Amino acid sequence: MIESKRDGQVLTITLNAPERLNALTTEGCIELSEIWDNYEADESLRVAIITGTGRAFCAGHDLADDFSTPMPDTGWGGLAHRQTMNKPIIAAVNGLAVGGGWEIVLACDLVIADETARFGLPEALVGYAALGGGASLLPLRMPWHMAMRYLLTGEIMDVREAERWGLVSDLAPQGKSLEVANRYAEAIIAGAPVSIKATKSVARAAVEPSAANEAVYQLSMEWFHRIRKMNDAKEGEAAFREKRKPNWTGT
Repeated sequence: MIESKRDGQVLTITLNAPERLNALTTEGCIELSEIWDNYEADESLRVAIITGTGRAFCAGHDLADDFSTPMPDTGWGGLAHRQTMNKPIIAAVNGLAVGGGWEIVLACDLVIADETARFGLPEALVGYAALGGGASLLPLRMPWHMAMRYLLTGEIMDVREAERWGLVSDLAPQGKSLEVANRYAEAIIAGAPVSIKATKSVARAAVEPSAANEAVYQLSMEWFHRIRKMNDAKEGEAAFREKRKPNWTGT
């Protein structure tokens, strides 16, 4: 369940399925994409905040989902392939952010992390890969060798390590990430709307050129469709559900 609420010029999006750690289905990504479309088009909204309920921000793609259903054109979470967003998005990370959850965080502009937050990209451990932005964005956010440590092993990163590498903008006391995110939203709103849009547009182009982004996205999709058809992907899902070690065959 995804909730969206506006308060003046701030839109707050809440992933509210704590019983499944706010894991998203394709349907949820389509819903998020529509919310981002509306946020992008509504000039009365200046800043968006995305957060979760319970002990997780988002546990990624729900493995019970039908993976044959196509994602929206804007990609995972409605953000992975969204090229035109020049309004700020703040992630208020209230807890665990793994897989697609961390990918959504990586697509945001500011990251306010609860002191209990943890991050990880464990897709390879269940027969998939971090193709919704993780494999392409993490090496842009931190040094190559450290990024590959987390991408290739699926190791979980605690919030202090994330802070050390500049992957979070600020830390919040437990339970206060949304409150701190709102303070940053108000600080952003104090700036001129066009100035904020220009700043994000130019800054993003500097680190994520659109031509390169398109090529990376197409490569990601090629790998996704290839992996999805493999036996190892089915084995990874089964092993996860059955709480056992997967038996990889490379097929």
